Amino acid sequence: MKNIKVILLIIASCLFSCDDYLEEELTGGITADGIYSTPEGIHFGLNATYAAFTALMGNDNGGSNRENGWTLLTLGTDTYTNGSDGGNKSFNRYDTDLNASAGILQAAWEELYVGINTANTVINRAPEIIKDAGELNQILAEARFLRGYYYFWLVRQWGAVHYSADETTGVESEANRTPVPEMYSRILEDMEFAEQTLPAVQNDQGRPTSWAAKMALAEIHLTQGNYDQAAQLAEEVINSGAFSLVRPVENLWNLDTNENNSELIFSFQYADDPNFDGSGNPAHLFFLMEYDKLDGMKRDIANGRPWKRFKPTDYLLNLYDMEDERYDASFTSVYFSNNPDTAPPGVMEGDTVVWLPRTPLSQAEKDTRPFSSQIYNRDELTERIFPTSRKWEQPNRASVNQPEGSRDFIVYRLAEAYLIASEANALKSAPDQTKALQYLNEVRMRAYNVDNVAALPPIAAVDLDVILEERAKEFAAEGKRWFDLVRTGKLVERVQMHNAGGAPNIQDYHALRPIPLTQIDRSSNDYPQNPGY
Repeated sequence: MKNIKVILLIIASCLFSCDDYLEEELTGGITADGIYSTPEGIHFGLNATYAAFTALMGNDNGGSNRENGWTLLTLGTDTYTNGSDGGNKSFNRYDTDLNASAGILQAAWEELYVGINTANTVINRAPEIIKDAGELNQILAEARFLRGYYYFWLVRQWGAVHYSADETTGVESEANRTPVPEMYSRILEDMEFAEQTLPAVQNDQGRPTSWAAKMALAEIHLTQGNYDQAAQLAEEVINSGAFSLVRPVENLWNLDTNENNSELIFSFQYADDPNFDGSGNPAHLFFLMEYDKLDGMKRDIANGRPWKRFKPTDYLLNLYDMEDERYDASFTSVYFSNNPDTAPPGVMEGDTVVWLPRTPLSQAEKDTRPFSSQIYNRDELTERIFPTSRKWEQPNRASVNQPEGSRDFIVYRLAEAYLIASEANALKSAPDQTKALQYLNEVRMRAYNVDNVAALPPIAAVDLDVILEERAKEFAAEGKRWFDLVRTGKLVERVQMHNAGGAPNIQDYHALRPIPLTQIDRSSNDYPQNPGY
């Protein structure tokens, strides 16, 4: 799975939509009939279906924008606001530049539909080519898992969207907006088939298992408000014995083990070799402060290449208790001098030269240190100076400026099963606060590195605010927050409370994205825009 090359995605894109973009005659001889006529071609297409998501979270078919998916999942929430750089700030500010012409929306929309169409092609053609029943069911289950997941992504971002289970073989000018309940019915059909058909263990890391499908079903039911079903499914994952929480929590992000640890349920893979995947995972670029312009520092491989796109809000940083080990596992607050030529007097190479303390220091306390001008209290943070996320650190890159990263995008891990079970038990038809607290405290005990609930700060009952706070701490910078706030109906309220950049403009209609103008313009029939745009 690590060797899926970007050419797969390019071919998949052409099979789906080259007729929409190119007037030149295709001379390479690549056609769907040519590719999907052998078992090897079917497997080739299946791998290309995976590549659609890695492109969404990485590079848009070889283009320059590496942050489409990350922008949609991170900015404009209560936990992340915009940094100083990049052209994506409208997604945090909810201003008039967040509109149907936004290139980020168009690219994300197209990547997802490329993946869906490739999945449709595999699903429709495989039965004619693959004769072994076991092999066929495995292919169909993987393709339907991916198709269901991509449609789940689309419906949460845009609401009612075009649904098709058929392969696109030529120019299609009509598009529908399938009602959301019907969308979810189709998504559930795919995921239920995947859950019943996929094996519990896969030989290739990065292919979904029955447990991954069960987690997807739990999240889908949670999103729909089907709390009884969500609780049951999440509890089945927890009670399976197939997974365990990684302890201590900082080990989750160990570069040598995070791609295949005991907590991992499903992830999309990026290649260790940057010659594959086209862009790799670029997340390591986006969450970094501008450390390299400070005295005593210069850009290096270990500290990363700071693009300064996403800054944690004060709300997020203040959520963590001092004893909560997730803070230090999630954020870099200290930098050690690597540039003696510009270091302040008294600071040697390897000494602390930048510090973002959690407890504010007085000026007198700062002045006791030779790097006093580079101690930043919380109220002194800026769009350039803020705690850096550690979760996407990529210290094994070949060069200082290399944008490609190899960390996988984690879709589901066991901590989420616990938090889904906690939320669903608190909200289901016959609420069970005992279970809700039990599952919540499993995650909290790991966070505080204790084995006894009595050692935790007490929580009397689980409600949505408790869940959202716990999910904020557990999944910071993991690409879940925007979906969480929309799912719980808390997007507007929490942005207004905790994100000064988005608070003045955000309105209820922002819980859906604008339909890309390219989709509306290409449709020969009426394809209505979402309200408010």
